Amino acid sequence: MSDLTAGLIVLPEAPAIPGLAFRHFRGAADWPGIAAVMNASFAADRDSERITAEWLANIYAHPVNWEPQQDTLFVQVEGTLIGYANTEWREEDEGGCPHFIHLHLVPEWRGQGLELAMHRRMECRARVAAATGPNGAHHLFASMVPETWHARAEMLLSQGYAPVRYFFEMQRPLDGDLPAASLPAGLVLRPPLPEHYRAIWEADEECFRNQWGHVAPSEESYRAWVAEPELDPSLWLVAWDGDQIAGAAINVVHKSDHGERDTWGETDDLFVRRPWRQRGLGRALLVGSLHLFRARGLTTAGLGVDAENVSGALRLYESVGFRLYQRVASYRKPM
Repeated sequence: MSDLTAGLIVLPEAPAIPGLAFRHFRGAADWPGIAAVMNASFAADRDSERITAEWLANIYAHPVNWEPQQDTLFVQVEGTLIGYANTEWREEDEGGCPHFIHLHLVPEWRGQGLELAMHRRMECRARVAAATGPNGAHHLFASMVPETWHARAEMLLSQGYAPVRYFFEMQRPLDGDLPAASLPAGLVLRPPLPEHYRAIWEADEECFRNQWGHVAPSEESYRAWVAEPELDPSLWLVAWDGDQIAGAAINVVHKSDHGERDTWGETDDLFVRRPWRQRGLGRALLVGSLHLFRARGLTTAGLGVDAENVSGALRLYESVGFRLYQRVASYRKPM
């Protein structure tokens, strides 16, 4: 067996495309190709996020509830990678156990039947995981799909999936006047040190514990977080009340397609712990992040939000100039 045919997979529902082949993960040499496919897929859906091979190396080094060799799918045409999929499961606080199916496909190959073939392969893998997963859990299939990927949304609807939740991707430019905001009295910002990372992580998790779809954190997920190549604590704003963390904005900076320059900043997490809420701290941290991004020479700020968030996050984001640019639906189906 040659290297080109090693690990090939036969998919019964595959469309008749000359040179089409499906295969397993072959090792670290695959990471640049995965990144290229994911970035092309993101760009087609107006998603500004960009993935690097280094980021993928970290994810593959810390797998949480997925097996990199078996729970991934590579799609190629005449040896060129055009699609990538993987599945992983999470045990939610409410008792559900969604098996997430993530698909990425370069735009010129969308709508030709590959979505269905890839998705069904991942469903098969999810069923295998469910057979050995948490006993008594309510297992279900799940996928997050941007509204611009029409072929994939239509495929899911045809297979009995239904949208159960919507999420908004939002951005705002950093030119012109930025809002002003100050920390509530008694609170101070202090640079986060490595000995603070665990406490910041735990405070973040505490604040999102009652949110829809929350998953209890694992030690492996913490290790993956602190090892992320893009993790830059100099971008974080952490508010302290004495020795207690009151809230924080966990920010990251994304690079352009070719990685040669920083282009936009994202507030990955914004949280305020319960004793310090209703005092303007969330707004102060968000506005402070805008000023920080502009000081770094960035032109755009972004974030994501659950459209049904009960804490008023959407109103806060709109009040400081963020606007919707993409809607993402969470589709689910009982297993």
